[in-house]
Amino acid sequence: MRLIPGSPTARLLDVSLLLGPLAYLFLDSTYVARGWWNAESGALHILVAVVYGLTALRLVSLASGRFQALFLVVAVLGVVGNAGVGHDTLSVGLGGIDLFMEDGPANVFKTMGFFFPLTMLLGAVTLRGRVPAWTWLTLAVAAVAFPVAHVNNIAWLAIADAVAVVLALGFVLTQRHLLDVRATAPGEAVLAG
Repeated sequence: MRLIPGSPTARLLDVSLLLGPLAYLFLDSTYVARGWWNAESGALHILVAVVYGLTALRLVSLASGRFQALFLVVAVLGVVGNAGVGHDTLSVGLGGIDLFMEDGPANVFKTMGFFFPLTMLLGAVTLRGRVPAWTWLTLAVAAVAFPVAHVNNIAWLAIADAVAVVLALGFVLTQRHLLDVRATAPGEAVLAG
């Protein structure tokens, strides 16, 4: 999967490298200000999950081969899991059941939420050796810190984590053309728009 530089799809996915992390920083700031079970923040979370889905697809486009196929599956699960967490917050904020406190079928929901930070971790693996070490290491540390901050509702860590992702993926945005310069593998899909 390769993007055609300058196409509408490429421009959209490129800008998502910064827009997704900035949207998540705003979301985490909203959670910190309003509380972790605020219904309005939950609704915003669902919308931010869509934007971050584009970010995940852009990171997937930087990978190749079988790893890219695995990364794509993890990224889709991560987007669904992320949106699910927002839905749970919305539901709890409106007086509904907290799925994190349930067992049985709710375990599927709880497991899906961890695919979001796993997506960031696979993004770091994709970038390793292709960008300065601080970039992919920052993304990797942020991926590990994300569930710690969000499962335990640690406000300062959630904000610091979001800032780290903005910095790392903001740098990737500036290097995107260098990262895209590679031979197209046989049978590789080309995303145009």
